[in-house]
Amino acid sequence: MSFGFFLYYTPDTNFKRTASGHLQAQFPDISTQVWRSTRTWQSRLAPNRPRHSASVDGWLRYMEWGLALYRAAQDHGMSQDEASALVEAILTDIYQPVTNTFFKLSRLRSAKRETRVKWIFGMITRYFFTAPFIHRHLPSEAGVSFDVTLCPFADYYKDQGVPELTPHASCNLDYCLARSCGIDLVRTQTIAQGAEFCDFRWKFPARIE
Repeated sequence: MSFGFFLYYTPDTNFKRTASGHLQAQFPDISTQVWRSTRTWQSRLAPNRPRHSASVDGWLRYMEWGLALYRAAQDHGMSQDEASALVEAILTDIYQPVTNTFFKLSRLRSAKRETRVKWIFGMITRYFFTAPFIHRHLPSEAGVSFDVTLCPFADYYKDQGVPELTPHASCNLDYCLARSCGIDLVRTQTIAQGAEFCDFRWKFPARIE
């Protein structure tokens, strides 16, 4: 089982560990200073972090660190776009091992990809992306379909005055799960873009294993 799966449950340690290599690559001469600034920003953000379920709060810790780094990177000369890409790269490195492991574990449920994927999404919406998330499940013959009509992650970044960071620190990470499961995510709109809901359409491949 992936070591990254277990590290996921230690947000402070895991974010620092994952960010370290990226900071050394992007700020070879001042990576220590950038991380020190990140910690300062995070200490300012932490007292006002929203409180929800344990699973939602766990990911909000990562988002808080992502926002702190986003601020710190710009303080040290990065553009907004560069800082957004840096945050996305770090959070992808954190999240991808988790989705990879989750899909491997789903083999205990079934050998068929379709069954495994449906089980995964049932688990995710029931136990991980819980309240205040609101999901609207829809019938689908070619995959799994649901809408998200309330997203606390989009609300968090909006409340922090950085809605532009939401796709990089949250929305785009959904494609990690699609890659792990060998399926396609077709999404035409998100709450972060100003839509009323996010339309998740997970499509199975033509041939189901």
